Amino acid sequence: MRSVVAAVLVPVFVVFLIGPYTFLPSLLEYAVARDVKARLGVEKQPDVELKSDPPLRMLAGEFSGGRIVMKNTDLGNVTATRARIDLDPFDIDVWATIRKGHVVDRDPLSGDVRVDVPESEVSRLAKAGSEIPIQDLDVREDGVVVRSEVSVLGTRFPASIEGDPGLRDGELIFEPQGLTAAGVQVPDELADRLLAGTSFEYPLDRLPYQTTITSVEAEEGQIILSGRVPSVPLGAYPGG
Repeated sequence: MRSVVAAVLVPVFVVFLIGPYTFLPSLLEYAVARDVKARLGVEKQPDVELKSDPPLRMLAGEFSGGRIVMKNTDLGNVTATRARIDLDPFDIDVWATIRKGHVVDRDPLSGDVRVDVPESEVSRLAKAGSEIPIQDLDVREDGVVVRSEVSVLGTRFPASIEGDPGLRDGELIFEPQGLTAAGVQVPDELADRLLAGTSFEYPLDRLPYQTTITSVEAEEGQIILSGRVPSVPLGAYPGG
């Protein structure tokens, strides 16, 4: 009799012990990825990694953090090569999630966000928000260079306008700081007059999950938007 009981209990105990390390994380990560994909309407399912420290706390639905990564995705009115959300600690109703087939969270997820915007997309945003025609644009580690034209005494010259990306009232902005016309550095006083109207602004208010961007920086070939996601709702969704 004891051998029979042992034969039944040992496999159950083994499953209970190794569950948090094997199948349970994969099931929950898939459920979160499926929900995010459905809510954003993106083609590719995001990569999701959930963390629980120690792992056995996952059985109670307690997670110390995690990460959601979306690649080559349209985020409202900005296309990003990569968007990453580093999740704050959160709780999930594990057994209800497994039973219902979608995430049952106790509170919406939140975390820090980083959005990588490629040079080609920055150029598109600049052209959409600028009052002057923009021919080309380079993003470098030390800022942004916009190639356009300026008019001097009725004659138009090719110009390179240097500046830094920034934020103002929730909008991505570019404010010119230097001007080179026909290969010659233009003195600051004259440059200020010639550069009037060459700044551009682009709203970032359509990013998903009520995302707030708090900083922007230039890297070689891209700009990085950083901020916070206050609420990533999971669970039941239209059509889910």
